[in-house]
Amino acid sequence: MSRIKVWIESREACISEMVCTVLCREVFEISREDGKVIIKDMWRTDKLNFSEGVVSGDLEECIIAAYENCPVEIIRWARIE
Repeated sequence: MSRIKVWIESREACISEMVCTVLCREVFEISREDGKVIIKDMWRTDKLNFSEGVVSGDLEECIIAAYENCPVEIIRWARIE
């Protein structure tokens, strides 16, 4: 099964439009602490790093949608083996 590394390049730049959470709620959520996007806990490779995770390859379509529609272009992704 393929996997995808997904990360938020610069959380500080997030303007909380919630586009990513609407398009890919399985992966992204808005932090209650600061109102900015984070990777959901279940996908994080380091539980203290809210900006990076590895997800199942079957979520590729929603990750690409979030990547392509983020108004501040801070979502990044890459296929990994």
